[in-house]
Amino acid sequence: MYGGTGERIPGDPGCPGTFPFPVLYETVEGSYRDLIQGSRTACHRLCQAAKSLAEQGASAIIGDCGLMALYQRELVDATHLPTVSSSLMLIPLIRNLIAPNSQVGILTGHSELLKSYHLRGAGIEDFQRIAIWGMEKESHFRQSVLEGNIPQNADLMRQDVLHALESLKKSYPRIGAVLLECSNLSSYGGDIAQIYSVPVFDINTAIDLLYHSVCKDTFL
Repeated sequence: MYGGTGERIPGDPGCPGTFPFPVLYETVEGSYRDLIQGSRTACHRLCQAAKSLAEQGASAIIGDCGLMALYQRELVDATHLPTVSSSLMLIPLIRNLIAPNSQVGILTGHSELLKSYHLRGAGIEDFQRIAIWGMEKESHFRQSVLEGNIPQNADLMRQDVLHALESLKKSYPRIGAVLLECSNLSSYGGDIAQIYSVPVFDINTAIDLLYHSVCKDTFL
C-alpha cells in the first residue's frame, strides 16, 4: 500500500474486510509524485515491502495503485512470486475477451497522470482500442482522494463514479468492458456492471485470479 490503509471502505483492496481470504499489508512511505513518475527510491521501497511480504509468507504480490505498473519487472525480480503491480496488466486479456471492434474503457484517478510509459510497464505496446477517462473533474473524488481534504463518503463517491462512467460511454460509445485503474474505485465496480451491463475489471479481479492460481481447490 502506498500511503497506508486509512479511509478505505469495503470493496477497496486497502480495506482488510474486502477479501474472504487472509491478506497481508505493507505500507510504503514516500512521495506519490515519485511513485507515479518513476524513481529509484520509490522502486527500492516497493521492492523492500514486497520482500517483507514474501518473508511473512505471502504467496503472491499485488500493488494497490494502477500507476505502479512502472515497477512490475523489478517487483517480480525482488521476490520471484507471482506479482500484479497494476490493474492495467489485465488490458491484454480484456482486449482478447471482447469484440474486436470494441474498446476497453479505462476509468483512472487522473487522466493527465496516466501516461504511455505506465501502459508500457504493464506490457502494452499497442494503444489501440483503449479509451481513457479521468476522475479529476468529479468533485467528491477530487477532494477526498486527489486532494485528501475530506473523508470519503460512499454515496457521493458512487455518484461521481457513475457520472464519470456515463461521460466515458458518451464520448466512446464502443466500450465493451471497463477497467478501473484506481483502487479507490473498486468498491463501485458492481454498480457499474449492474447499471450498464458491461464487464468490469479492477485490481480485485487480479487479486482473485492470483489467489485461485496459488490456492487451488482439489476435486478428486
